[in-house]
Amino acid sequence: MTRIFFLSIVSLMSMVSMAQDQPKLVVGVIVDQMRMDYIYRYWDKFGDDGFKRLIGDGYLCKNTHFDYIPTKTGPGHASVYTGTAPMNHGIIANDWFDKRSGEEVYCASDPKVNPLGCETDAGRMSPHRMLAPSLGDAIRISNNFKGKSIGISLKDRGAVLPAGHSANAAFWMDYKTGAFVSSDYYMERLPSWLEAFNAKKHADRLAEDPWTPMLSLDQYTESIADDNPYERVYNPNGKPVFPYDIQSLIEQKGYYAVASSPYGNTILRMLAEQVIVEEDMGQDDELDLLAVSFSSPDIIGHAFGPQSVEIEDTYLRLDHEIGRLLKTLDDRVGERDYLFFLTADHAAAPVPAFMEDNNIPIKLFNTDRFMEELNSDLLQHYGEGEWILSFSNEQLFLNHELRKEKGIDAGELYEHIREFTLAFEGIAQVFDREQLGTPVPDNGFAQLARNGWNQQRSGDIMIQYLPGWMDYSPQGTTHGSAYNYDTHVPLIFYGYNIPNGVLTEKVNITQIAGTVSILSSIAFPHMANRDVIDELLEDVTEREADED
Repeated sequence: MTRIFFLSIVSLMSMVSMAQDQPKLVVGVIVDQMRMDYIYRYWDKFGDDGFKRLIGDGYLCKNTHFDYIPTKTGPGHASVYTGTAPMNHGIIANDWFDKRSGEEVYCASDPKVNPLGCETDAGRMSPHRMLAPSLGDAIRISNNFKGKSIGISLKDRGAVLPAGHSANAAFWMDYKTGAFVSSDYYMERLPSWLEAFNAKKHADRLAEDPWTPMLSLDQYTESIADDNPYERVYNPNGKPVFPYDIQSLIEQKGYYAVASSPYGNTILRMLAEQVIVEEDMGQDDELDLLAVSFSSPDIIGHAFGPQSVEIEDTYLRLDHEIGRLLKTLDDRVGERDYLFFLTADHAAAPVPAFMEDNNIPIKLFNTDRFMEELNSDLLQHYGEGEWILSFSNEQLFLNHELRKEKGIDAGELYEHIREFTLAFEGIAQVFDREQLGTPVPDNGFAQLARNGWNQQRSGDIMIQYLPGWMDYSPQGTTHGSAYNYDTHVPLIFYGYNIPNGVLTEKVNITQIAGTVSILSSIAFPHMANRDVIDELLEDVTEREADED
């Protein structure tokens, strides 16, 4: 009661001064495929200027989770910045089966726009498939569109979705040329400073040096041996081991090879610094947003997995890049004048073969056999026809025209497929459209499935594999499930008015946008979660009271 009374008095006393209290710049950093335990595992090897600075002077939420499935890049970026789940913002996956056209669509693709900086579909991107405004939109609306919202990433979706519908710019890498490109959704032509940045061929310059480990291999004690059977092979020598000749890999894979190395993080940090300077971010009275998404950890993580030396080396190098970015923000904007948050769009599962070899009962899910047997069963029970239009993102899309033509009740068909699927090896749970459209039982998967299920876009049946199971290659790993290894990510707030602290209470990723809105004295994004991180905001209030 004393604490509540104290906070109420402080709130009343500071209400007038807080009315226009804003940072100059909000910087959101998403690390693609970052597990929370990476901070614990690599802590002793981090320098003082990156993660240790953020946590030592900032606010760490140690128990942050995604509250929907599938946990993938497109939905992750959209959910962090809109403050709501796919059931509302509509980005249900990276790609999904479009029931109207009968074709697969990509979350950021837009055939109606024209590319800038390239001549391919790599530049035909916009946020038009996202059904909710983002934090970038909320910031722009708050100052009558005088401030800026800019998103950057190696991946187009990592730049486009966070910046929002009213963004001034979004820039991403064209893997054919190594240049950063955009679309005419944002502007008529690329800014001259970006053309100059591209002309310097930073990707080629960085690739002159092979990717070698920062430390001697015997110091990577948090990882398994460099040469092991659980990783994909990049090198022509037939082994997944250092060093990696990025120049020769560019000849084989284009500039995706740069994105597949820590050099992708380096070039993105360099671009972030250019944006801060050339776009005068945080240099006037109007609040700006810079959304940065480091894509390389995801690409590397998919190939090598969480136990690899490659992923550990990637994070030690990323720690350095974050330190350099913070130094630029200090020098350009002011050490306590920007609000900075760092999180991830999803985490990642251990490599199934590695877990199985260590007596954890995990296997790869056999999708081809599942679909072959399911289709055979449906033909036997209901007659000829294409009963399943698509199986994507662990969702079955059924042919309802065929069902109606044969006079089959939807509930009967759902139940039949549920019973078949639950009997298949590797399946944990199954929920159909009718179940997800009503209040769900007290079931963790059911609630995450419902939050990720959009009535217009999602499939008819959602499936959960057993823990650790996945439809993937024998080497490397992926993400997308409702399990902790995919949902548990770091969340750090730093900078403007942020106290030092640690929170162990559970936080949902959709609470970030609303919390940043309160910290920045702006209206929430239209569909953002109203349950903000109370403990952080209370500590902010106490800090302000102490400073007064």
